Amino acid sequence: MKIIIDEHFYDMATKAFPNIEFFKNASECPDAEALIGQPDAMDVGILEKLPKLRWLQLFRAGYDMIDTDYIRKRDITLTNGKDIFSIPIAEDVVCKILMHSTNAFKFIENKQSKIWDNKLKRVELNGQTIGLIGTGSIATEIAKRLKPFGVKLLGHKRTPVLSMPYFDEIYSGKSGLDYVMSNSDYIIITADLNNSTYHLVNKDNLKLMKETASIINIARGSIINEDDLTEVLKNKSIAYAGLDVFEVEPLPFDDELWDLDNVYLTPHASALVKNNKSRWETLIVQNIKNFIENEKLINVV
Repeated sequence: MKIIIDEHFYDMATKAFPNIEFFKNASECPDAEALIGQPDAMDVGILEKLPKLRWLQLFRAGYDMIDTDYIRKRDITLTNGKDIFSIPIAEDVVCKILMHSTNAFKFIENKQSKIWDNKLKRVELNGQTIGLIGTGSIATEIAKRLKPFGVKLLGHKRTPVLSMPYFDEIYSGKSGLDYVMSNSDYIIITADLNNSTYHLVNKDNLKLMKETASIINIARGSIINEDDLTEVLKNKSIAYAGLDVFEVEPLPFDDELWDLDNVYLTPHASALVKNNKSRWETLIVQNIKNFIENEKLINVV
């Protein structure tokens, strides 16, 4: 068996599977049956030159950069890393909420100016409502961590269900989205980016949010119409945004979001933790074993 694998995992794979031939580049092995790598390694032009390909392992949770129609036509199995990032992203979301709710930004500003102000009051999380747009593994880990704060958790899911673990209520459809947007103190975007979620959040439903409400996006920038979001933040129509993803990345130097005092920006870094490589190694080894033994692969898209 021949497998193309990202160079960062080549040594690990060759040691774990000495009887398999591994290659770092597609050009070295046109007979490969599997390709394990980043989205740029899965361009259709590259895949066209791999006629025996049966499995793609993507080093991402999102797969919006992959031509899934082409992959389906060729009957190639695509797997991703959705569970790899769920815990670190969930922790990042909790951080983005607490940075706002505890007045951390003001205290940091006061420290820099050596101002002692112990009259700042905050609104505790207990009793607040958190709405999650998307209810997959990342949303579940977020809900699991927020539940002990005593919050009410609303979920918006593409397909209707009666209930889900950790969530108090689940909604679907446009009316459901409008309800979640209008009744939440924090909106958290976790959905996949696709044709149905492009600019899912826009001026029409942003205007439904409370003035005291906030929005956090750790999914994909284009799920929110960024121009519309910028306007409501500039006008203080909502209180705060914690943003890790943007419609254009890196965020342009002259983008207004850099200068807004009610925005906390991180550079698409919510999933970046030191544990990631060991998690990837565990997943890759298990999926290669499953592939060899014709067992069900983990995280099939």
